Amino acid sequence: MKTQNEAPNHGLAAGAWNSLSGNVLRGLNHSFSNRLTSLGAVAAGLGSEDSTQTLGQRVEGEIDRMEDLLRLYRVLPFVGSHAAEPSQLSEAVTAAVALFEHHYGLRDVPCRVEGDPATPPVLYHSTAMVQTLLLLLSAAGRHLNPEEASAGVVLRYAGDADMVNITAETAGPAAMLAEWPEEIHGVRWLARDAASDVQVEPTPHGGVRVRLRVGSLAFLRRRERAG
Repeated sequence: MKTQNEAPNHGLAAGAWNSLSGNVLRGLNHSFSNRLTSLGAVAAGLGSEDSTQTLGQRVEGEIDRMEDLLRLYRVLPFVGSHAAEPSQLSEAVTAAVALFEHHYGLRDVPCRVEGDPATPPVLYHSTAMVQTLLLLLSAAGRHLNPEEASAGVVLRYAGDADMVNITAETAGPAAMLAEWPEEIHGVRWLARDAASDVQVEPTPHGGVRVRLRVGSLAFLRRRERAG
């Protein structure tokens, strides 16, 4: 198991995010190019002649897909400083997984989510949470060997009145890296005010787990009142 004791570093965190977001941006740009091509084909009247959709429906569908991409683009600027707010993990998971699916370097790594609907809310900026989840997924995915990529990663979250556990782990065998994945710098910075703890550890089935523990909203509120 690996842990870090030094204080979170904004410069290292920003560097890690820039590296990750560059890979995601490459994937998003590829998808955006595909959407433009599809929209052009629709406008030119191309496509299946037996389609049950009208021209207007096909155009509307492409516009909806482009708007989905636009929402993902807006998450890419790094949230260096942020005001914490009550948020539910489940609300950030969809965007984080969608961004992970566009990660050009890990595009062959599928992601499965196993979240406890009873997980209590946390005190965390919503965009920062999306970025944190994406960093965790990338940190776990980079441990997979290319031949094991199809095993994918699993994102899990659950918690109690005090703490919320978020883990991203390989679903198949993986080797621990000699050094911390650089994404951990980003996770530690984004979670610096959330009573957090980050660990990288082997799993019983021979994989690798990246684990983040953060204080629940109730726990952090109690800590604030206690001074």
